Amino acid sequence: MTPDYLQLLKEQVSKYAGTLRDVVILAPVYAVLMFHLQHDPRLAPQHRLWVEAAIGYLVSPHDVIPEDEVGPYGYLDDIFCCAFVADRIADELGWEVVEAGWTGEGSALEVSQNVLAREHELLGYAGDDVLRFAGLEDISEGAEPERTRPSRT
Repeated sequence: MTPDYLQLLKEQVSKYAGTLRDVVILAPVYAVLMFHLQHDPRLAPQHRLWVEAAIGYLVSPHDVIPEDEVGPYGYLDDIFCCAFVADRIADELGWEVVEAGWTGEGSALEVSQNVLAREHELLGYAGDDVLRFAGLEDISEGAEPERTRPSRT
């Protein structure tokens, strides 16, 4: 992740004044976190793959909610993906690993769990699509009871 990408991301979300702004503005914070985790020596190869999947999703122009079509609002799915990866890594390695790279307000624990609890508000029923697109559906299996899932019946 280049400094230019991060600067562009910061500029895009700082100008956003629309729906769910409190979450959209987290995109650069999660980008920095994923970049930090990518280089954290405490992560096992499988964790590093999760982080790389989240980074790939973050920079992909053609994901579930494409930024090219909806502007900064399109970062909601990217933020959800990154929060999901942060939560899964913390489940296995502890929140101190995630907190070490967190640059946002509040704790990574509180913010990430808030994002995950708001999954339906942020994405409707597209959370599974996000994880599938990112190649993270396998790790969501173990996280299912912890995720706030509305009934789809």
